[in-house]
Amino acid sequence: MQTLEATSPDGTRVGCELLGAGPPLLAIHGSTADRSRWAAVRDALAARFRLHLMDRRGRGLSWAEGPGGYALECEAEDIRAVVAAIGAPTFVLAHSYGATCALAAAADCPGIERLLAYEPAFGTPAGDVFPRDGLPDLEAALARADRDAALEIFFRRAQSQSAEAIAAMRRTPLWRARLAVVHTLPREARAANAYRPQPIGRPLRLLLGTESPPNLEAAAHAAHAAVPGSELRELPGQAHAAMDTDPALFVAAVEDWLSAGRPVG
Repeated sequence: MQTLEATSPDGTRVGCELLGAGPPLLAIHGSTADRSRWAAVRDALAARFRLHLMDRRGRGLSWAEGPGGYALECEAEDIRAVVAAIGAPTFVLAHSYGATCALAAAADCPGIERLLAYEPAFGTPAGDVFPRDGLPDLEAALARADRDAALEIFFRRAQSQSAEAIAAMRRTPLWRARLAVVHTLPREARAANAYRPQPIGRPLRLLLGTESPPNLEAAAHAAHAAVPGSELRELPGQAHAAMDTDPALFVAAVEDWLSAGRPVG
C-alpha cells in the first residue's frame, strides 16, 4: 500500500492511502468512519484521479494525535497539512462531518482547487445536527463500553435511520470499522453543532440527497447561503449514503464537478 503522511501543526500525523493516477483528489470521510468509507467508489475514482484516501485524526493511518485538546480547527489544519504535502492544486471530496472540516479548511487553503461537499453536518438556527439531548445517552453507552449501542444512538437520533436500516448496516463490514472509532463521536458532535459556515473563496458545490433528514438539508442550504457563488445540486432519490446506494450516480456527480475545473484523464 502506498501512503502519504503529513504532520499537522499540533504534531498529529495524518495519513492517506494513495491509488490511481491523474489530478490529485483528496477524499475526506465523516464521523464514525475511516478511509474505508469510500470502498464502493474508490476504484472508479482512482481510474480518473490520483486518489488520496485520508484517515481523519484518531483513526487508521492518523491514530497518533498531538498532545493538545480537540477542536474543529485542528481538523482543518490536518486537511491543510495534507494539501501542502500533496504539493499541487488539489480537488477535495468530503462527506458529512468531513465536509464540515473541509469547509473550515478551505477558508484559508489556496491549494484546494475545487471542493465538493456532500451534506456537510453542522448545526443551524433551525437546530443541532446531533440532538444535544442524545449526547448523554451516547456518552453513557461509551462509558459502559457498549459501542454498538452508542453507534445505534447516533444513527437513530442524528440521522433518523429506521431500525431496519440500522440492522442492515450491522451486517456490513463498515459497521465494524465504525465501532472502532465511535469514541470520537461526542467531540465531533459538539464541534459540528457549534460550527457556522463562512465564505471560503474556493469553487464549491454542495450535494444534497432528496431523501436526507431535515437537519442535513438545513446545513446544506446554510453552507450554500454562506458561500457566494457556490452551487447546490440534488441527488434524486438518495439520502446520506449515495456512494453506497448508487455508486454510479455518485461517481458521475464527482466527475461532473471536478472535471469542470480542468481536463481530467
